[in-house]
Amino acid sequence: MGHNVSREEPEEDKDQKAAKINKKAITEAYLDDHPAYLSEYILRNITLLDIFVDKRVTREKVEEWLVKKVPRPVCPPVEPPVEPPVEPEPTILVCPPVEPPVEPEPTILVCPPVEPPVEPEPTVVICPPVEPPVEPEPTILVCPPVEPPVEPEPTILVCPPVGPVAPRTYLKYLSCDYMKKANMTAQHTDVYDHKDLIVRRAGTFQLGLNFKNRLYDVISDEITLEFSIGDSPSELAGTKRRCRLTSGDVTADKKRLSCVVTSKDEANNSMVVTVYVPCDVIVGKYRVALRIVSGKADNDGLVDKTYLYIMPDVIVIFNPFSVDDEVYMGDEEERNEYVMSDQGLLWAGNTRRQSKFNWSFGQFDAGILDIVFRLLNEHSGAKTNAARSMRKRKSAVHCSRVLSAMVNINDDNGVIYGRWDGDYKDGKSPGSWNGSAKILKQWNKTNEGVKYGQCWVFAGVLNTVCRALGIPARPVTNFNSAHDTEYNMSIDKFYYEDGTESTKNRSGDSIWNFHVWNDVWMRRSDLGNTDYDGWQSIDATPQEPSSNIYQCGPAPLKAIKDGEVNIGYDTAFLFGEVNADMCSFLVDKNERIIKKIGQKTRHVGRLMSTKKPGSRARLDVTDQYKYKEGTKEERVAFARAQLRGKLPHWHNDIMKQPEGDVIIDISTNDRRARTGQSVSFVVKVANKSTLTKKCKITTRIESMLYSGKRFAGIKQNINEVIIPANGDEKMTITADFDEYGSLLSDDLLLRCIASVRMASTDELYIDEDLITLKHPRMVQLVNPSGRLVKGERFELKYKITNPFTIKMKNIQMTVEGSGIDGTFKLGDAIEVGKSIEGSVHVLAGRRGNGLLVAVNVHSNEVTNIKRKTYITIH
Repeated sequence: MGHNVSREEPEEDKDQKAAKINKKAITEAYLDDHPAYLSEYILRNITLLDIFVDKRVTREKVEEWLVKKVPRPVCPPVEPPVEPPVEPEPTILVCPPVEPPVEPEPTILVCPPVEPPVEPEPTVVICPPVEPPVEPEPTILVCPPVEPPVEPEPTILVCPPVGPVAPRTYLKYLSCDYMKKANMTAQHTDVYDHKDLIVRRAGTFQLGLNFKNRLYDVISDEITLEFSIGDSPSELAGTKRRCRLTSGDVTADKKRLSCVVTSKDEANNSMVVTVYVPCDVIVGKYRVALRIVSGKADNDGLVDKTYLYIMPDVIVIFNPFSVDDEVYMGDEEERNEYVMSDQGLLWAGNTRRQSKFNWSFGQFDAGILDIVFRLLNEHSGAKTNAARSMRKRKSAVHCSRVLSAMVNINDDNGVIYGRWDGDYKDGKSPGSWNGSAKILKQWNKTNEGVKYGQCWVFAGVLNTVCRALGIPARPVTNFNSAHDTEYNMSIDKFYYEDGTESTKNRSGDSIWNFHVWNDVWMRRSDLGNTDYDGWQSIDATPQEPSSNIYQCGPAPLKAIKDGEVNIGYDTAFLFGEVNADMCSFLVDKNERIIKKIGQKTRHVGRLMSTKKPGSRARLDVTDQYKYKEGTKEERVAFARAQLRGKLPHWHNDIMKQPEGDVIIDISTNDRRARTGQSVSFVVKVANKSTLTKKCKITTRIESMLYSGKRFAGIKQNINEVIIPANGDEKMTITADFDEYGSLLSDDLLLRCIASVRMASTDELYIDEDLITLKHPRMVQLVNPSGRLVKGERFELKYKITNPFTIKMKNIQMTVEGSGIDGTFKLGDAIEVGKSIEGSVHVLAGRRGNGLLVAVNVHSNEVTNIKRKTYITIH
């Protein structure tokens, strides 16, 4: 539909006044080189000739130009007859010399129009001045025969104008039509819930222009579209772009914003204009203005006026559908998954048991795209130098790096507070979130960081904001993920002789059971090497500052794989996350490092996982990040990356414990264990020597945080045993739910750690194993019946059963999905073995098929009980 504007502003600035002053000089220069222009345009009627002479130049100058012209009759040419007629005789047109005759006769007829002669003598037409003849006799021109008049009235010759006559009124703008549905469907942006037109770079869109009084005239009217972004837009900075309405191929110059007339409707004074948006424009919300310079002819002369009309905003985002854009992704299945899908899967757990859970990205939900632009505007770099930051927003490299900084609260007043100690009393547990939209909207509404998130929450939100901008993005989970603070590719852990970890912080290194970050897809012309095009790693979890800001990436996967850590963009840190070695050291009670007791080169960077396009299966992307463990290529890449860092002194100053004769193996039959059940570990200690070994074996079960930190001790057994030569000893340690239930972290992780201390020597052997528990299926959902309509509430029925041996108190349920959000208190308690059931009413926020509805049930005793269903909203 059309959009009326609220104001109409004549615009007359100093530059325009100066332009008018120079118009005379410009016109003279043009006509000096193009004298024929007079016959083609100005001499089409006397009125325009007078205006031209009065307002532009002197009559003497006109005569000078006329002398340069090739003499020819004013009347338009006609086709010569095949054969001249016998009768009547040819009409003779007598052209007098340049000076007009003194005598009043004959009557002169000037085209157009001409006055009829008084007497029926031969018609005399005065032609434009020509070179004076040598002889004084008048030049006789023989014109083609003309039809004799039927009656004796004088013949009147009417010469039609060569071109269009200048309009007598100024062009008045009425309204515009952005053809939103058609344009957004063609641009694959119709899935966005937004009031403004959203288009992609390196593409075209159409708009309709409607006028009040007449149609656009190419001779007298000049129309320009102006697109401005930022506080102080300028063409020099690239924050203001203008395109003058022309004709021809709108994509003839793909580096320029351009617009052409596609069609006209003279009956309704309207036309359709096609606009091309180049592939290198800044992404964001543009203010649009229509500038009309219109001229009209009247008795006072040819006068121009300028009008400026404010039109609705237009949003421009990246274009993964166009090969000209730097984020182009050619594979349609991947594009559908990594750009157009607003729901997905994240992986967690450990190397023994990977679990997946649903996440609603919600990048098309109402308000999300505007929040993304706010994030780009509130980055510290934008506040320091807004113009420079705005210019950089044409780059997907810049935008993805800025967003990795803004998703965390650190440095820039970003979105999410991170917390890893298990204490979330003043916020929400990271495991309670099911999607990104609720987090982003809360930050936007309160202007405060949201409490709390951990790596998968940061990754889920970062994935949302990248996809919202049109940048292909995927979350990636790395199991046994290293946090190498010193970039020396070694994660060092320190143990006391009883197998417990040292409390002294020597390096800050750690190994997380899993860590989730993101990959984004783009070309890397900034690095000057096309090998680096494709997937790039970014990370919003605040682990290590980069350029004094908690941001990370984008680091090319190819550079990470090859150990090319000197290209920047935190490639060294990401290489360490997937390739670092793990070294273990023995310390005494005074924290003195005694010796190196172990090294693992294949422990870090395993089972790297993301969602397979078009399915719910896991896609292993480990080979995109690293060469196969133990190969020559892997060790070469490792050695190349390690050159940047420096190993601590204890790697060289202390002795290394020789490969021992004792091997520890920890196993469990409870890999699929669920909360409420007992959990057992079997520890087997094998003596591979030919001597009997007396040793002390300590086994412990601990509750863990996924970051590798101990959350709580649960149970410990100590056994002193004698293991015969080439023999082994087995022992089992078991924890019941009554023992571990109240000590579980939200990550539901249990670790069994076993240490073997030789009685006759100071040799110490340590190994550990992890299991991730799952809650039993205790929530049932019943899909709503009937037709669900956007903007209306639907009923979601539930039934929750308590399978535990403890009473569940303070029952709450959160519901999240695409355009769906709600938190409900269900009851005070659920007794052991009992159930509660009921229904909640949820607002349907957006249309779609197979929309995810993620449910999370919490109690004081058990949290993060998840369930899902899918619905269709019309």
